[in-house]
Amino acid sequence: MKGAALHNNIEVSFSWHARQRLEQRQLDLSEQELDRLEKAVGALSRKGGKLSLVLLDQLAMLVSIVNRRVITVAGQEQLEQNVFTNIDSAAVA
Repeated sequence: MKGAALHNNIEVSFSWHARQRLEQRQLDLSEQELDRLEKAVGALSRKGGKLSLVLLDQLAMLVSIVNRRVITVAGQEQLEQNVFTNIDSAAVA
């Protein structure tokens, strides 16, 4: 993962915290996964999402749709312990 997904010249970036979480879990998103993430963010943006939960395979990503920025990432093991609040939308990518 290069830290961003580029689709239709609009980039999705990853916060320092999100990049740290991916590194800690030794996860590297493929180009296809980044493309799916970008498409989900685009769809959420078109529907008026602002702070969204994007589920991508075994990952949950909290994404600021307005800033097109992944704020944090939770893996399968963290999903069982987490509650996501203050989101206005969700997408399965």
